[in-house]
Amino acid sequence: MKVNTTRFGVLEVDESSVIKMPRGPLGFEERTEFVTIHHRPDTSFRWLQSTEDPALAFVVTDPIEHFGSYEIEISDADAEKLHLTTEDDALVLSIVTISNRAQEITVNLAAPIVINTKEMLGMQVVLQDNRYSVKQSILNAAEKTEQKVTVKAA
Repeated sequence: MKVNTTRFGVLEVDESSVIKMPRGPLGFEERTEFVTIHHRPDTSFRWLQSTEDPALAFVVTDPIEHFGSYEIEISDADAEKLHLTTEDDALVLSIVTISNRAQEITVNLAAPIVINTKEMLGMQVVLQDNRYSVKQSILNAAEKTEQKVTVKAA
Protein backbone atom coordinates (compact mmCIF):
# COMPACT_ATOMS: atom_id res chain seq x y z
CA MET A 1 0.00 0.00 0.00
CA LYS A 2 1.29 3.49 -0.82
CA VAL A 3 0.97 6.28 1.73
CA ASN A 4 1.48 9.89 0.66
CA THR A 5 3.16 12.07 3.29
CA THR A 6 4.34 15.66 3.29
CA ARG A 7 7.42 14.81 5.41
CA PHE A 8 8.63 11.58 3.82
CA GLY A 9 7.14 11.57 0.32
CA VAL A 10 5.40 8.41 -0.85
CA LEU A 11 5.96 5.42 1.44
CA GLU A 12 5.32 1.77 0.67
CA VAL A 13 3.81 0.11 3.76
CA ASP A 14 2.41 -3.33 4.41
CA GLU A 15 -1.37 -3.16 4.85
CA SER A 16 -1.02 -5.34 7.95
CA SER A 17 0.88 -2.48 9.64
CA VAL A 18 -2.03 -0.03 9.37
CA ILE A 19 -3.48 0.89 12.76
CA LYS A 20 -7.24 1.32 12.60
CA MET A 21 -8.77 3.69 15.11
CA PRO A 22 -12.58 3.69 15.45
CA ARG A 23 -12.19 7.31 16.56
CA GLY A 24 -9.02 9.21 15.69
CA PRO A 25 -6.87 11.14 18.17
CA LEU A 26 -8.47 14.03 20.06
CA GLY A 27 -9.08 16.90 17.67
CA PHE A 28 -8.64 14.62 14.65
CA GLU A 29 -11.44 12.12 15.26
CA GLU A 30 -12.22 11.80 11.54
CA ARG A 31 -8.71 10.43 10.81
CA THR A 32 -8.91 6.74 11.60
CA GLU A 33 -5.98 5.01 9.90
CA PHE A 34 -2.33 5.46 10.81
CA VAL A 35 1.06 3.83 10.42
CA THR A 36 4.13 4.26 12.60
CA ILE A 37 7.38 5.36 11.04
CA HIS A 38 10.61 5.13 13.04
CA HIS A 39 12.35 8.49 13.16
CA ARG A 40 15.81 6.90 13.33
CA PRO A 41 16.91 3.40 14.35
CA ASP A 42 18.78 4.73 17.40
CA THR A 43 15.86 6.61 19.00
CA SER A 44 12.54 5.76 20.62
CA PHE A 45 10.77 8.54 18.72
CA ARG A 46 8.42 7.63 15.88
CA TRP A 47 5.89 9.31 13.67
CA LEU A 48 2.23 8.32 13.85
CA GLN A 49 1.37 9.14 10.24
CA SER A 50 -2.19 9.36 8.93
CA THR A 51 -2.76 7.29 5.81
CA GLU A 52 -5.69 9.58 4.93
CA ASP A 53 -4.08 13.01 5.34
CA PRO A 54 -0.50 13.47 4.06
CA ALA A 55 0.08 16.47 6.36
CA LEU A 56 -1.13 14.82 9.58
CA ALA A 57 1.57 13.14 11.63
CA PHE A 58 2.30 13.13 15.35
CA VAL A 59 5.68 12.61 16.97
CA VAL A 60 5.17 9.77 19.46
CA THR A 61 7.34 7.81 21.86
CA ASP A 62 7.08 4.85 24.18
CA PRO A 63 6.62 6.65 27.52
CA ILE A 64 8.42 3.91 29.44
CA GLU A 65 11.62 4.84 27.61
CA HIS A 66 11.51 8.18 29.43
CA PHE A 67 9.32 7.64 32.50
CA GLY A 68 10.22 4.37 34.20
CA SER A 69 7.36 4.38 36.67
CA TYR A 70 4.64 5.01 34.08
CA GLU A 71 1.70 2.67 34.70
CA ILE A 72 -1.75 2.96 33.23
CA GLU A 73 -5.02 1.22 33.85
CA ILE A 74 -7.58 1.33 31.08
CA SER A 75 -11.28 0.78 31.66
CA ASP A 76 -13.12 -2.40 30.80
CA ALA A 77 -15.00 -0.48 28.11
CA ASP A 78 -11.77 0.74 26.46
CA ALA A 79 -10.21 -2.73 26.69
CA GLU A 80 -13.31 -4.15 25.04
CA LYS A 81 -13.20 -1.56 22.22
CA LEU A 82 -9.57 -2.53 21.62
CA HIS A 83 -10.29 -6.27 21.96
CA LEU A 84 -7.53 -6.43 24.58
CA THR A 85 -7.52 -9.42 26.89
CA THR A 86 -3.88 -9.23 28.01
CA GLU A 87 -1.42 -6.40 28.55
CA ASP A 88 1.14 -8.27 26.44
CA ASP A 89 -0.80 -7.25 23.32
CA ALA A 90 -0.83 -3.55 24.24
CA LEU A 91 1.57 -0.98 22.83
CA VAL A 92 1.38 2.40 24.54
CA LEU A 93 2.58 5.56 22.79
CA SER A 94 2.51 9.15 24.01
CA ILE A 95 2.20 12.17 21.77
CA VAL A 96 5.24 14.47 21.95
CA THR A 97 5.05 18.25 21.72
CA ILE A 98 8.11 20.27 20.81
CA SER A 99 7.89 23.98 21.52
CA ASN A 100 9.55 26.69 19.49
CA ARG A 101 12.51 26.26 21.81
CA ALA A 102 13.75 22.68 21.54
CA GLN A 103 14.47 22.64 25.29
CA GLU A 104 10.73 22.46 25.97
CA ILE A 105 9.76 18.96 24.90
CA THR A 106 6.71 17.47 26.60
CA VAL A 107 4.74 14.25 26.32
CA ASN A 108 1.07 13.66 26.93
CA LEU A 109 1.00 11.01 29.64
CA ALA A 110 -2.66 11.69 30.52
CA ALA A 111 -4.05 10.55 27.16
CA PRO A 112 -1.83 7.88 25.57
CA ILE A 113 -2.49 6.05 22.32
CA VAL A 114 -3.08 2.37 23.16
CA ILE A 115 -2.70 -0.15 20.32
CA ASN A 116 -3.70 -3.80 20.28
CA THR A 117 -0.68 -5.08 18.33
CA LYS A 118 -2.34 -8.39 17.42
CA GLU A 119 -5.35 -6.75 15.75
CA MET A 120 -3.72 -3.38 14.90
CA LEU A 121 -6.61 -1.61 16.58
CA GLY A 122 -5.90 1.60 18.46
CA MET A 123 -7.42 4.53 20.29
CA GLN A 124 -6.42 7.49 22.40
CA VAL A 125 -7.38 6.75 25.99
CA VAL A 126 -8.04 9.58 28.44
CA LEU A 127 -6.84 8.34 31.82
CA GLN A 128 -8.61 9.09 35.07
CA ASP A 129 -5.28 9.39 36.90
CA ASN A 130 -4.11 12.69 38.40
CA ARG A 131 -0.48 11.54 38.47
CA TYR A 132 -0.08 12.26 34.77
CA SER A 133 -0.05 15.51 32.85
CA VAL A 134 -0.80 16.35 29.24
CA LYS A 135 2.46 18.33 29.19
CA GLN A 136 5.03 16.32 31.16
CA SER A 137 8.56 17.54 30.56
CA ILE A 138 10.65 14.84 28.95
CA LEU A 139 13.86 16.47 30.17
CA ASN A 140 12.92 15.63 33.78
CA ALA A 141 12.15 12.00 32.99
CA ALA A 142 12.90 9.16 35.39
CA GLU A 143 15.03 6.07 34.76
CA LYS A 144 13.78 3.24 32.54
CA THR A 145 11.90 0.24 33.84
CA GLU A 146 9.35 -2.15 32.43
CA GLN A 147 6.08 -0.77 31.12
CA LYS A 148 3.02 -1.70 33.18
CA VAL A 149 -0.39 -1.72 31.55
CA THR A 150 -3.32 -3.18 33.42
CA VAL A 151 -6.16 -4.58 31.37
CA LYS A 152 -9.34 -5.58 33.11
CA ALA A 153 -10.73 -8.39 31.00
CA ALA A 154 -14.50 -8.49 30.77
